[in-house]
Amino acid sequence: MTTKEKLSLLRNEMKNNGLDAFVVFNADPHMSEYFTPYWEERKWITGFDSSAGYVFITHDKAVLWTDGRYLVQAKNELTGTEVDFYIEGTKDAPISEQWLLAELPQGAKVGCNALCTPHNTWELLTNVLRRKNISLVDKPLIEKIWKERPKDERQSIYVRPEKYTGESASSKIATLRKIMKEKNITCFLVTALDDVAWVTNLRGNDIVFNPEFLSYLCITPEKAILFAAIDKCDNSVKEYLKKHHIELKDYPDFFKEIISLKGETVLLNPDANQFIFNTIEDKNTLYVEASPIQLLKAVKNETELEGFRKAMIKDGVALTNFFCWLDKNIGKTELTEYSLGKILDKFRSEQEGYLADSFAKIVGYQGNGAIVHHHATEKPGVPLKAEGTILIDSGAHYTEGTTDITRVVPLGKFSDEFKKDYTLAMKAMITLSTTLFPTGTRGVQLDAITRAILWKNMRDYGHGTGHGVGNYLCVHEGPQSLRKDLRDVALLEHMVCSNEPGVYCEGRYGIRIENLFIIQKKGSSEFGDFYGLETLTICPLDTRAIDVALLTQEERQWLNNYNSWVEEKLSPLVGEEQRTWLKERCKAI
Repeated sequence: MTTKEKLSLLRNEMKNNGLDAFVVFNADPHMSEYFTPYWEERKWITGFDSSAGYVFITHDKAVLWTDGRYLVQAKNELTGTEVDFYIEGTKDAPISEQWLLAELPQGAKVGCNALCTPHNTWELLTNVLRRKNISLVDKPLIEKIWKERPKDERQSIYVRPEKYTGESASSKIATLRKIMKEKNITCFLVTALDDVAWVTNLRGNDIVFNPEFLSYLCITPEKAILFAAIDKCDNSVKEYLKKHHIELKDYPDFFKEIISLKGETVLLNPDANQFIFNTIEDKNTLYVEASPIQLLKAVKNETELEGFRKAMIKDGVALTNFFCWLDKNIGKTELTEYSLGKILDKFRSEQEGYLADSFAKIVGYQGNGAIVHHHATEKPGVPLKAEGTILIDSGAHYTEGTTDITRVVPLGKFSDEFKKDYTLAMKAMITLSTTLFPTGTRGVQLDAITRAILWKNMRDYGHGTGHGVGNYLCVHEGPQSLRKDLRDVALLEHMVCSNEPGVYCEGRYGIRIENLFIIQKKGSSEFGDFYGLETLTICPLDTRAIDVALLTQEERQWLNNYNSWVEEKLSPLVGEEQRTWLKERCKAI
């Protein structure tokens, strides 16, 4: 069925339900980054396959909003369909809710699926639309027209041992109850899957790339109830839950449970799904603020930090073997972006404790590297030649922790333009790696410091400089981030984040250089405490495309010291051929 045919079916349903417009968000009931195919409503109706974007559909228009990471992808996937698009934040892009307001008549009606709509978005849209007495209503119309919708498959749930988490589920729940008592909260509904997994120290495989399981958690001063697939919990999990005084109920029972809530003061995250709010708001007092779990989860304990360090060693060995193999085989072995990604999987899978990829890897050759979230396809494959450059952004979950790394390497001859941009991106990455900052610093401030050298050369990138990283959880984790827009969360000691500036030239090349780091206290002065970065990632930074003349002495020294440290860490763990390769790639410049 084409996008045009799907839109026609939806518009018929809109007409039958008296709707003037319909909104489709890219979300599941838990507001997950990744979710099961069952909830891919936005992708199904538009054909646009990305982690960000939503579409407003009227009876004669369909317009999608996404961010700068997906500009090239949106052009490729939406051109020729009936769906137009805007890149949010650009000068030509109207504010989406203002666009909808202008398109609709007084007293119109807009529908969407409340189960897949975050509460804060529902509130924003409602407040704008009421200027013309336009109502927003819960109408899950996609389920009526998506006849071949995939099933919501469930996998086994299992315990993550305390030797990896560093804290018991009982201890975490006790901390949350203390916070609830301070705020006079009588019921805390935990709706985000990674929050539930972190609190309970349970993991699953319901969600691709994220070791989560479909679930809700209800915490009161007297009890804790986990709503999950009972048939996917074996006796060891049930005994574990009993030990930590967590009651187990079936996943569908969550809404049966909360509909009976009355007279409670309920804590909910602002982006919990609107259907929950619709269910309980009339009989209870709602306390809407960021889940305290987010910050507790973001600040890693020593056990988790050591797990990250061990995972980086394993990933460094796998990547050394991989890049050594690539250098030896490029131009001699038939390769595509897709097949190279599979070869990387093979090298990672050889490491003890490898569990899965931590996100959908990006392998972008030449101009495809400029597509920030490029998806390599098997057919038609993009052949690789011994020329130009390739961007590889990948990561893995190991027993001890999670990795995320981007490297750009030359496969042969490259342009002077690429050399300059690669060096500028490297300078930006080094700038953040060496920055000290005081207590209370926000990510937006470090983002600007990192971009400064690129701005000075009239360059920029359309994504954040960094994101938080979970420990065998979501590779993209909040609440902290380093990006242009203010997220009012201070950067705290022992948060783990990424450092990934870039330069993207459409049709020519993409550059992104990414390491992970731990925020560590570096010292104190009369001006307070100051923090810096402990780099975690252990993989050579390719210097073949560096214009040494553009580096300061301090930048050059940092780069040489980093590669020397990489060689020292990895050489004892790889074969003779790989040691020789490491020596060459890590030599001082």
